[in-house]
Amino acid sequence: MRVRNLESLFLKHFDFLRRDYGFEYDASKNRYFKGNQEFQVQHENAKLKLWLNYNQKRVTIEEFMSSVENRDFTYPENFMPFVITMGDVDSRLAFDSKLIKEQMSKIFPTIC
Repeated sequence: MRVRNLESLFLKHFDFLRRDYGFEYDASKNRYFKGNQEFQVQHENAKLKLWLNYNQKRVTIEEFMSSVENRDFTYPENFMPFVITMGDVDSRLAFDSKLIKEQMSKIFPTIC
C-alpha cells in the first residue's frame, strides 16, 4: 500500500519543477528551490498553503493568482475551505500544480 502524506503528494504533483526547470528538493523544509526561487507547501490547522517567491516577495498561490489575474482569486466551489484529508490535499495540490504549470513564465521569466 502506498503511503500518502504531504511530502509524497507534493513530490507527486510538483516534481515537474525538478525535471523540467532544474529545481532541487529539500525534504527537511518540504520545498523546491533554485537560487532565490522557491515553492513550499504547508498543511496546518486544516489549511493548505502553497508559498512561492514572486517579485522578490514570499506570497501564497492565492496572492500570486490575484496579482496575475488582476482580481481576487478564489478556488472553484468544489473545493472546501478546509483541507482535512489526504484526498483533499491531493486534489488541491493537483489543481495548484496545474495553475503553476500554466503560469511558470510569469512567475520565473528568467528560467523559463
